[in-house]
Amino acid sequence: MSTEIQDDATTPATSQELLPLSGCSFSWLHQAPLIDALRGLAENGLSTFELTTAPPHLFSPTFSPYERHELKRNMAAMGVQPISLNPSFVDLNLISTNPHIREVSEQQMRAEIELAHDLGASFVVLIPGRRHGLAPAPAEAVHWVLDDALERLVGRAVELGITIALENSPYGFLGSGAELLEIADRIDSPNLGITYDVANALALEDPSEGLRRVARRLRLAHISDTWHDHWAHTSVGRGDVNFAAFAATLREIGFTGPTVYELVDNESPDGRLAADIANLAAAGWSAEVAPTLEVTR
Repeated sequence: MSTEIQDDATTPATSQELLPLSGCSFSWLHQAPLIDALRGLAENGLSTFELTTAPPHLFSPTFSPYERHELKRNMAAMGVQPISLNPSFVDLNLISTNPHIREVSEQQMRAEIELAHDLGASFVVLIPGRRHGLAPAPAEAVHWVLDDALERLVGRAVELGITIALENSPYGFLGSGAELLEIADRIDSPNLGITYDVANALALEDPSEGLRRVARRLRLAHISDTWHDHWAHTSVGRGDVNFAAFAATLREIGFTGPTVYELVDNESPDGRLAADIANLAAAGWSAEVAPTLEVTR
C-alpha cells in the first residue's frame, strides 16, 4: 500500500471532533489468556471493549456465577468495562437447515444476552447466519426461520435491557447494510439494532454508503483493515480501508456510540496495538472519548 493512500486513509481535518474508540478482547484469543487481554486493553488506554466469548477465553453457556463475579472484579480492578459481547460466529448459524444447529445457536445467543446483563454490557453482536454456497435454502424460508429465532431472542433482550446488534457479514447472507436494515425495520424493536463492520463491508459495498443506509438503526461500528480482494481484520495501514472517510461518515450521521477496533489476524497485538491506536487517532478516533450508549434497561 502506498504512503499516499495511507495518508489519505488516516488524516482527517484537525477541527473535526474525535469519535470514541473501544478495544476488543478477540485480539488476544489463542494468543494469551483472557486476563492478559484485559491487562493489554488497560495498558493501551482502552477502558471500554467488546468481550469475545469464545473458548479458550470463556464460554457463556457454562460460565458460572463465581466466574462471572471474578471477571467483574478483575475488570473493575483494571478499569475496563465491556460494552458488547460477541461469541464469534464460525460455528453458530441461526438459519441452518439442520434443526439441531439452529437450536444450539439460539441457546448460545440467549446465554450471551444473559451474560451481557450480568457483566453490565449494553449490546450483544449477532451475525444471523449463512447459507450453503452450492444449494442455498430459499430466501423466503431463511427469513422466516430467522424471524422466528429473533422473536424469542429479542423478547429475552427486552426483559434484560440488552440490545441485539445484527452485524453485516461476508458469509454470503446479509452482507449489505440495506439487507440488515430491512430486518431491523420489520421487527422494529428498540432492542434490535445494527453493527456495521467496515472490513466485512469493503468487498461488497461502499462502507460510507452502507453506514448512511443503516444510520437510524446503528448501535455499534467495527473497524479494522482489510483488502478488496482478501478478507482480513488486520492492523491499520496494511490494507485498503479509508478510515478517515469512515470516521467522517460516522460524524456526518451523528453517531457517537462505540466504535470497536476489532483486530483479529492471528498475530499478537502486543507491541503494535499502541501504533494502531495512534493511527486511528489520526483518522478521527480516541480511546479517551466516552461512547454514547442508548439505554434500553
